[in-house]
This record gives sequence, C-alpha cells and structure tokens, in this order.
Amino acid sequence: MDFDKMKQWMEMAQNMSGGDFWKNVFDDEQLKSFQNGHSNFPFQQGDGQMRKNEDAFPLIDIVETHDELQFLLYLPGYRKQDVQLLSYGEYIVVKGTRKSFFNEQDFKQKTGKYGDFEKKLDLPHSAQGTKGMQAVFKDGILYISIAKHLGDASQIIIEG
Repeated sequence: MDFDKMKQWMEMAQNMSGGDFWKNVFDDEQLKSFQNGHSNFPFQQGDGQMRKNEDAFPLIDIVETHDELQFLLYLPGYRKQDVQLLSYGEYIVVKGTRKSFFNEQDFKQKTGKYGDFEKKLDLPHSAQGTKGMQAVFKDGILYISIAKHLGDASQIIIEG
C-alpha cells in the first residue's frame, strides 16, 4: 500500500467531511501516528493483506507429534514474571505485559512490543485439559508442551 497516497486521500476526506470523519474511524493516537508517518501505525502489510499488529504478536511455532502438542512463543525482552498461562480446557491463553524504560515521546522509532498482550491458542480435543501440560520460560521463549490423551483402546463387540 502506498502510504503517501493514503495520507493524501485521508486529508482530502477529512476536509470534505468537516474534520470529523477520521475521528470516527481511528482513535486520536492512531490518527496522529499515521499522519506523522511513524512506523507504529496499528496495521502492517503481510501476504497482500492488512492485519493488526496484535494478531501477529507473539510469533508462535506449533509442533505436533503423535503423543504431544508443543507451542513455542517468542517473547523477546519479557521475563518469566511478565507472563501468565491459563488453561480453559478447549484452549489456553497466554497473557503478558512489558513496560518501556523510556518515555513515549523519546522514541525516534519504536518497533518493540510494549504494553499488554493476550493470545488465545485453541487445542485439539486430544490435548484438552491441564493433565500432561508443562511450561518452561527460557531465553525469551515460552515452551508449552501438552500431552495428547489418546486413551486406552477397548474392544467393541460387533453383533449380528
């Protein structure tokens, strides 16, 4: 997307609507950020479509083997005490928060993730529940391992 053309269109729409149009679309911080050309505009391009930055954070690798499901969540700059893991049976939720050491106005460019995040991870039926779930946080990566509940096979008598 050509952001310069978008900015020109935005200014034209703003003038034509008496100055209130974009306040209904963006909150003040988002609008100001976009108009100033900062890189922290709340959308990013990827795979030919627009998506929210929050949807892309944290980066996650998912590995499924015959007997377990593993999630690797990449949380650079986070500490173990900044992160919380909750199980709801059908899904797990990873929450966290990270504060900046700097004042917001001191950033010339900001691409790091600060503030709160929450990520819901759906689980297949075979991995639901907390039995066999382990989580380890090391070197900015949260490793979550969930044993699959394959159950014991029992013979079913076929009648007829």
